[in-house]
Amino acid sequence: MDPLQAVMKHGGQQPADPEGPPAGDDAGEMDPVASARNRRHNRRKRTMDAILGDVLHDALKLRDMGQRPTADFVYKKTQERAYEEEYGHKPPSATDHAMKYIPFPPDLHLHRLIPLHPLEDEGDGGRDTRHGLHRCHVLPDDPWPERAITTANPVWTKRMHAADQERRKGKGYTEHEDRLYNPRAGCDPSSELLDAMDELAYWEEHLLTFLREAPLPLRRTLPYLHEYYRFAVHRTVRAEKRYMRCRDAVVVARKASTDLFRRSELPVERVRSFYGEAHRSLASPNYDPLRMKKSALAPLMKMTVEEFGQWKADRKAEREALLAELTV
Repeated sequence: MDPLQAVMKHGGQQPADPEGPPAGDDAGEMDPVASARNRRHNRRKRTMDAILGDVLHDALKLRDMGQRPTADFVYKKTQERAYEEEYGHKPPSATDHAMKYIPFPPDLHLHRLIPLHPLEDEGDGGRDTRHGLHRCHVLPDDPWPERAITTANPVWTKRMHAADQERRKGKGYTEHEDRLYNPRAGCDPSSELLDAMDELAYWEEHLLTFLREAPLPLRRTLPYLHEYYRFAVHRTVRAEKRYMRCRDAVVVARKASTDLFRRSELPVERVRSFYGEAHRSLASPNYDPLRMKKSALAPLMKMTVEEFGQWKADRKAEREALLAELTV
């Protein structure tokens, strides 16, 4: 058929191609979501080339100045500038990131009616200004006293970090962490890992028991419960750091597989999700884990005492199985 006659037969319109796009209101239109995604991809590709060029130029300048920039320096600087190009601001620092998950350290120097730690008895001749309440204390005894949070071994504050950075370039904090968390010299790494696992499990269960017994409205309003919550989280963080140091020593010594290392990370991820949600529920008045569809804390908050005991027994069996594989 003559093409002109075919067009006239269809009223001046081209016939629909059976193999082409379907006819309709959106025929021939580009998906706006896909178009925007492609534009972002192309823009990101162009900016990444420019960012990498700038970072390499800075690395060469540092090399000419006598420094030794490594591939790790180039990677980190590239990621930071790509984040800044994408979101319009610098990436959050480790301190800003921690503020979303970890509360302020407990203040052990306040003059409280009931102290956090037991005080020395002043004796019969001493003046008792607390009517005997100075003999009471809020915080429990620590089974691992070398990592207990006390006035002699406090959680480092920003002021302490700044002073150490000014005087010793941060070496004081590094020595402090090595002394607290590194496996003890002359001890079997497997025994140290077992002790670190028990410590992390003890304080994880301690934190969960406190969160189960102290309702969220009371933790938001009563100062003593909030103080105790801050102590429990920071003591759990210390146990977590100890576990990671001992686990790394065993993994390196035994040359464990990647899959086994990922399994050893599960206890850390679990406990971080617990205190992360607990801190978010205190920082945001509209956030309640019990009303969230996906929550790590909500199932544990709804458990009965028997179910919670079974949960602890299951976690203990997992720890024993993991330790057996790591120490083979």
